Amino acid sequence: MRDQSQRATRVREILAGRGLSLYQVSQRSADLFGRSSRFYIPHNLYSEIEHTAATPTVHQIVALSRVTNFRLIDWLAAFGIDLDVVFATQVAIPRQRTVLFDSKLYDENASIPWFAAQPSSAAPSTIVPLRSLMAPAEPQRAGELAGAHPGTFLYARIGGLDAYARPSFVPGSIVRADRRLAEAPGRTGPALPGRFYLLEHDQGWACAQLVSLGGGRVRLLCPQLPCAEREITLGTHARVLGAIDAEIRPLNSIGRSGPLEPEYLPIPNSASSSERNTSLDRMLRAARRRVGLSFREASALSRFIAQRLSDGFYFAAASTLSDYEVLTSPPRQVQKLLTLCLLYAIPFEHFLNAAGLPLDAAGRESIPDAALCRQPPAVHPGARKRGQSPSLGKSSFVADLGKEWEEMPLFLRPSLGEITGLPHFSISDVFWLGGQQATSNPLLANARLAVVNRRSRNPPREHLPFCRERLYLLLKRDGSYACGYSTLEDGILTLRDAGSSAPSAQRFRESIDAEIVGRVTALVRRLR
Repeated sequence: MRDQSQRATRVREILAGRGLSLYQVSQRSADLFGRSSRFYIPHNLYSEIEHTAATPTVHQIVALSRVTNFRLIDWLAAFGIDLDVVFATQVAIPRQRTVLFDSKLYDENASIPWFAAQPSSAAPSTIVPLRSLMAPAEPQRAGELAGAHPGTFLYARIGGLDAYARPSFVPGSIVRADRRLAEAPGRTGPALPGRFYLLEHDQGWACAQLVSLGGGRVRLLCPQLPCAEREITLGTHARVLGAIDAEIRPLNSIGRSGPLEPEYLPIPNSASSSERNTSLDRMLRAARRRVGLSFREASALSRFIAQRLSDGFYFAAASTLSDYEVLTSPPRQVQKLLTLCLLYAIPFEHFLNAAGLPLDAAGRESIPDAALCRQPPAVHPGARKRGQSPSLGKSSFVADLGKEWEEMPLFLRPSLGEITGLPHFSISDVFWLGGQQATSNPLLANARLAVVNRRSRNPPREHLPFCRERLYLLLKRDGSYACGYSTLEDGILTLRDAGSSAPSAQRFRESIDAEIVGRVTALVRRLR
């Protein structure tokens, strides 16, 4: 009840800041949309949101945005719905098929803890703690940290059934696709060895290596299942969204579940359809088929979403989900609308456009931070203030990092604990790997960063099967670090790369020659 009362007070203050009363807002919504419209804002709105747990309908929130000229995103936040937090849940939803993420940064005014490079720091070619290269700095607005060209990259998560991604990627890997390279495989020419592409087809998405056959035709390679290889025509059966250039690989879930029987692309017979230019009911049916969910399975996942967000309104029964696919208007509850976006991998803006609620018709100004109770993150005691340290553009390490990556996936920031397996994730858990190691381990060959669980310091006593082996980080007596598969038996630490024979493995006396720093739970790789 206290939270509901605070919401009513917050809305009253936001309207007062615009010089508006609720009565005036109600009258203007009637003038714009009509009293019988779903967009009409009742004069007793304060009472409704103060005495019930429900939020106004999506149409009413759009009307509030239109009347006040405040952004729809900010009005959702005023009612306790932070879209960046909501869409961070997409990382945690268990999937069997590869899905495309909604990677839009919704709240550009959010303050994010940030870092500046240490004085005279440069990217080393050896393993070092990231905190030795970066120091805490004052928080910055998310919009200031976004890339210069938003939308250049797409992000997807590899599903367990994606046969074309194996064995280079594992289920749960988050891959980045550069859209600027989407046209490359359509040209006549030889095979493009080693490069993976993100494809969209009428059955969903896939991550695959392509061989150009000329005339817009390509072959999808499948090293583990040659019988699954397919020849398709780009623009007719599928389209290439971009070339994979980076991977975030969680390692904390390896070995927890059994292998899935891979699924391959059926023989194509229709063009891939776009979700942007279709009616809402058709879009929902197509999107559900693409993610491979039945109504019962989707309902179970909606319960998972509701539990993650601690809000029962996100749950949708199977019958409710079925009803949505025969309606041409969106759900009245905002939470149900967002659940559909999360379940079926539909970008929020695409859903609003299909529902006749485009964002560009809503307000454009930001609600002041004070009215939204938007609190900036705490400043680290040792953080440098602006003007007291080199700017990000002049700091060698941070500048080189930004230049190489072009943009940071800020939409993943609420999900870092989920991805790394560390609920209290911090920069102290991250190590710079350099990416230049002479190693036979395919995971470390192009790795830039490793996240280490420093509480997990007990390697197995004997070698495990390859699919269950774990990476560990060791600190040697000379102060250098080493990373690889490790075992500990009779006080002897053995460190080896993938495929290394026992005689070539390194051996150390525990706590004398080397000690375990922790188990690697996630890797960030740069792919070419």
